[in-house]
Amino acid sequence: MKSRIGIVLTFIILAILSGCSANAVIRVGTPVHTSGNEGIEFHKEITDSKSIEAVRGIIDNVEEIEKPQDLNKEHETFFSLDRPKEGIAELWLYVYYQDDGSSILYKDGAETYFALSKQETTKLRNIIDLD
Repeated sequence: MKSRIGIVLTFIILAILSGCSANAVIRVGTPVHTSGNEGIEFHKEITDSKSIEAVRGIIDNVEEIEKPQDLNKEHETFFSLDRPKEGIAELWLYVYYQDDGSSILYKDGAETYFALSKQETTKLRNIIDLD
């Protein structure tokens, strides 16, 4: 009897802990430029814990690069990973999709660039695409 109670309590605790990821949200938008002002128009919020963990996994493995010389186009997408209840933005990145299927991420403020492979870009797009 005690073992059944222990198993049930274990499942309850695991369910509560897995729900903690729901405190995070991925906000996705497009950069806008109006009257000389820049901003983000948000279109989508993702609270699915699997998607959030997948984005964290992608970002944990990014390769920092020097600013690409041929990066003349505007960023197409912006996404942030926020923990609203704590008032924390874990990351905020602009995405430059490349013709070869890869992408470059840009962290504003830190002036840092990261490269994603074609495979990583496909995974990221499957999660954050606005379509």
